[in-house]
Order: sequence, then structure tokens, then C-alpha cells
Amino acid sequence: MKDEKFLSPMTSNSIHGKGSMLETDLGRIYYEVEGRGSPVIIVPGGPGASHTHYHPWFSRLAGRHQVVYFDPLGTGRSERRDDPRGYTLAAYAQNIEDLRLALDLASIHLIGVSFGSLPALQYLVSHTEHVDRIVLSNGHLNAATWQAGNIDNVLRELKLLYPQRYQEMMRLRSQGMLSSDPVYQGLFNELMPNLSWVDMDGHPELYSTGEPADDLNLDVYCAFIGDDPEWRVTGSLQGFDPSAQLAQITVPALILTGRYCRVTPPLISYQIRDAFPDGAARVVVFERSAHRPWAEEPEAYFRVVEEFLEEGSKR
Repeated sequence: MKDEKFLSPMTSNSIHGKGSMLETDLGRIYYEVEGRGSPVIIVPGGPGASHTHYHPWFSRLAGRHQVVYFDPLGTGRSERRDDPRGYTLAAYAQNIEDLRLALDLASIHLIGVSFGSLPALQYLVSHTEHVDRIVLSNGHLNAATWQAGNIDNVLRELKLLYPQRYQEMMRLRSQGMLSSDPVYQGLFNELMPNLSWVDMDGHPELYSTGEPADDLNLDVYCAFIGDDPEWRVTGSLQGFDPSAQLAQITVPALILTGRYCRVTPPLISYQIRDAFPDGAARVVVFERSAHRPWAEEPEAYFRVVEEFLEEGSKR
């Protein structure tokens, strides 16, 4: 039986499915709002995943904040595009801006989770004046850190820990199969959870609707990363690096990571910190977590996040 501390606080979510559709120039965006107070927009990971598995974890912020969840273009209940070239960081940053305007928010806090850190950073450098504080949770800085973490380090871990599966994937590649192929993805995705949790048997349950729309949209994933996404970045993410702009931005940033994350290792969090001016960003490492400290150490995680957001309200 799982330890009680690892059980999800809810088995279903009363908020999901009761949100609204926002008509934008880029397409219809689905969003949900929970709580009242200073606004916090959650930018989901993936790319290609909906926001649903963040329920009900981020409800911990709803006592003091207006928490805004949304499905970026191509994910969840939001509109799919006929041309996948429309899935870009600029488009996702515009999703955030459209939400801010629709909700009549003068300024916002941003929480970018995993891949969501990249559109959050794109929004920060494009709309700095509207961001009070930013939290980057097990995130990335640029295309190079995605290559180093999500691709190169993951391949290294698979080769070391699961040599037979790694050899099978390499055999498929030798036959010309790209890593976007469903057969390759099936082999790969069976192992990815092993790199994302500290405890594979005792990790918490994540909320799932069971609806196909909330599954990963591989078209979005490949649009951002490329047609060989577990091997190299060649999609719309290619070349992205906001470091030069971040060096001029003093918006307070909190960068969070799990000690045992193999997808976005802690080194990447320090690289993000160092892209900001001295003193603008700080790193917190959770010692009993991997890729999802918000689920593995929720008490510690949300205490740190809440304290950081409250610091801004006291200014």
C-alpha cells in the first residue's frame, strides 16, 4: 500500500471541465480560473500536454491567488491547428497575453512547469512590464538545455540503466526509424516515468481525465522539437535562447528543481539563474524529488512558492 503522503489530495477535480473558451486571433483557448487574489498563470509542460495533471496540486495556491490554468494551442480542449508550423513559443506567449487581457489583469505571476518554462521566458522577455514574479519549475533556459537534458542526458541514462531497451531503440534507428515513430515512442515512453520520479512504486497519482484530448499531442511535440525529437532539436524551438534579454531583466525569479531529475538536471536550473542579473534569481533544490517536486514534496514546494509570491505583494 502506498504511503499516505504520496496519495493525491483528490481522485478527481471539480474545476476541470467548467472553464471557458477564449476566442483569439490564433484560435480558441480553453482556460479555468480558481481562487481569488493576485493572479498566477500556470504554463503547462509537454510540449503537447494539457494542463489537467496539475489539478489539484496547484489548488494550494488558490487560497491567496487567482490561479489560471490553460491549454495552449493544440492541447487539451484548445483548438488544433491544421498547419503545425503555427506551434511556436511566440504563439504560446501570445496565448498568455490574450488570457491576461481577457481577464483584465494589469500584471501577473507566471509559473512555467517543465517545457512551460520556455513560453514563460518568451513572455517575460516580450512583456516584461506585465510580469511581477516568475517561477520556473524543473524547466529549461533555451534549445541547448533541452538538447542537453531532455535528449542527451535521457539517452545517457537509458543506455546506462536500461541497456537492452536502449539497444532495441538503436536497432530501430539503424533501420531508419525516427524517434517520432509510434513504435519507438512506445518503447521510449515505457521508461520515461522511471527517470521522472524518485520512487516508481510510491509516487503520487496524477489526475487524469481519461479523455484522448488530454493525452500528449505528438503533432505539437514534434512541431516544437522536430521529427526526430528524442535525438536532436530541429523544430520551432531550434535556436531559441533568451539569455541576452534576460541579462537585462530584474523581475524576481524563483527556479525550482528536484535533486534526482534526469530530464532537467539541477545543473540546468543554475544555468537559468546565471542568465539573470546578479541577485534577481535564486535556485531551490528539493532533496527527495525528481521531475515533479510539486507532487513528490508538495508541502515544501508550495511553501517556498507561496513565500516567494508573498514577498512580491509586500513591496
